[in-house]
Amino acid sequence: MMMQIKHFPVATASIMTLNAVIFAMGLLSGSQTQIIQNYGFIPNDLFYLSNANDDRNNNNNNPTDGDKQNPLSSSLPPLQSSEPSQSLSSLSSSLLESLTRLFTSMFIHANIAHIAFNLFALIYLGGYAERAIGVPRYVLVYLVSGIVAALFHGIIASYILHNGDVVLIGASGAISGVLGIAAAAGNSRAYYWLVIQIVFAVIGSVSALPIAFTAHVGGFIAGVLMTKVLVKLEQTKRRKSRYFLQP
Repeated sequence: MMMQIKHFPVATASIMTLNAVIFAMGLLSGSQTQIIQNYGFIPNDLFYLSNANDDRNNNNNNPTDGDKQNPLSSSLPPLQSSEPSQSLSSLSSSLLESLTRLFTSMFIHANIAHIAFNLFALIYLGGYAERAIGVPRYVLVYLVSGIVAALFHGIIASYILHNGDVVLIGASGAISGVLGIAAAAGNSRAYYWLVIQIVFAVIGSVSALPIAFTAHVGGFIAGVLMTKVLVKLEQTKRRKSRYFLQP
């Protein structure tokens, strides 16, 4: 019994629970669409930050048909800000929102099939990866891989495919980083999966596939590289420790 508790994948179970709770809250409250809109990652909002900020300002300055308007406003000049700091503040706010969405988007899912597939993959891969490098490193690789996956997808979507206005959500980029841990630990079959993702990413660039395969590729690469760096650092630390402990 003690061995079972010791090897229980605490981090993996916690991540799965968090994803499930967020999805259940959106589903039961009927706010899933709003959650996706408010917390999903939109690449163009980050990589074309000034344009996205201008669009928001234009929307705020142009009242809709339902807004009350002053009948004398047509004779008055438009109000303009003379403070550059206000524009900088608005840009900073937009940047902070986009960076926050990089993080929150990896905990949001579109439907039951989406979250079920990702949680199944995490169950299959997470326990082994967590034991291989330890809980703190595992959580670090998971989160950083998810962020890198979104950035990698966003760069390609915004600058190459020009479809960066589509919202990105899902844990698959972070989970791809978990698979990268397995690859760095010596599971060569994981690299075949990477090749498949690259093939589908190319296909998806000329067709309407609703899956961000480029995020899978970015997350996997981040997972492999981070794991190798962390393992190397740990090996160096242990060598130094043995050296200084010698009588």
